[in-house]
Formats: sequence, C-alpha cells, structure tokens
Amino acid sequence: FTWRAASEEASFARYSANGRPTLLPIIQIILNRGVADGSLRRWVSTVQRWDFERVVPAHLDAPIALGPAQFAEPFDFARDGGNEVRFCDEDVALLREAEKGPLSFSVGTTALGPLTGAECALGNSNPRIVSAPGWTPLT
Repeated sequence: FTWRAASEEASFARYSANGRPTLLPIIQIILNRGVADGSLRRWVSTVQRWDFERVVPAHLDAPIALGPAQFAEPFDFARDGGNEVRFCDEDVALLREAEKGPLSFSVGTTALGPLTGAECALGNSNPRIVSAPGWTPLT
C-alpha cells in the first residue's frame, strides 16, 4: 500500500459530498434484498410521512439535520433501478468481489446489477466498472 494524499482526498470528497446523507455500500448491498418485492420503497415511503427534523444514524456523526425528503435521497437507487453509489469505484471494488465470494451466503440476487461507483481514476489504476447484464453475486 502506498499512501497517495491526492487520491485519499479525492476519495473522501466523493464520499462526504458536502455532508449529504448516504448509505454505506455494505448497507446498500443488504438493502438490495428489499428492492424486488418493494418492501424497501414502502419502508422509505412510510418514514417520509413522519414529521422529523433530524436523524440519529447508527454510525458516523450524529445527529444530522434532515427531514423526510432528504432522508429518502440515499435510497434513490431502489427507485431509479440501479446499484450505483456515490463512492469511487476503486473503493467499492472489494465489496463487489466479495459479493461473488465471501458474502455470497448472505447476498441475494438483485436485478439492479453489481455495486458500482463513480469513475474517479484514483492513483495509477483505472476504475473497475463492471457491466450489469447477466451479473449475479452468486456466480
């Protein structure tokens, strides 16, 4: 491992997105289970009907000031039909590979395709974007 300050800063800037709420990629993988049957969208819709001004997440900085509309943003992947995260693709490549191996016992197939991130071209490597057609975490 070689520390590359510029790459780490670019990766963190992509991750933090000026404080916008997000789902960690591993959580998105788990939530994919509720996409096909609509349960994830129903849950998000139910929470959006509540009157709230802040959320206390289980991890990271808390509480965060956001209301029902901002709460739903991290779950847009389910509505939009894609499995993209705002993280750099290099940062999610390990999880994507783990879905096909060590995590395959707990990851269900999804029509959303593989977890993919943004093309950030960190360090000296090219992003490992994979194509969605025919992809399954169980092969």
